[in-house]
Amino acid sequence: MNISIGREFWFSMGHTLHNHPGKCANLHGHNYRLIVEIQSNQVNRESMVMDFGDLKDIVNRVIDEDYDHRFLVCSSDPRAELLRTIDPTVNIVWFNPTAEMIAESIKARLIPKLGEVTLSKVTLWETENSYAEV
Repeated sequence: MNISIGREFWFSMGHTLHNHPGKCANLHGHNYRLIVEIQSNQVNRESMVMDFGDLKDIVNRVIDEDYDHRFLVCSSDPRAELLRTIDPTVNIVWFNPTAEMIAESIKARLIPKLGEVTLSKVTLWETENSYAEV
């Protein structure tokens, strides 16, 4: 038996793409839509993969700590330290904060917090018609 559940989340975040040849190199932001899917080969004693409320709490903790209403900038971007000086809530990250890498970062943060269940998919919608999936 393989059972999956998922939950949808929304958050706002700004970023800039280092070395991007287009307008995404400018400081800008998005209202992100995040879908997290987990799975298990068995259900717990309440006949659940995980309580939706527990999944909500875990994911919201990760979103609130590093992403929601934050600004992400790559550590190799020459503007990174200046931006942090202007605003200490700027989150300097080791990766270029593309949708793909933000989704991967969220996935990496969630895996150790989920216990016995498996994180099967993270889908991050950057716009209403553009997403990355890991």
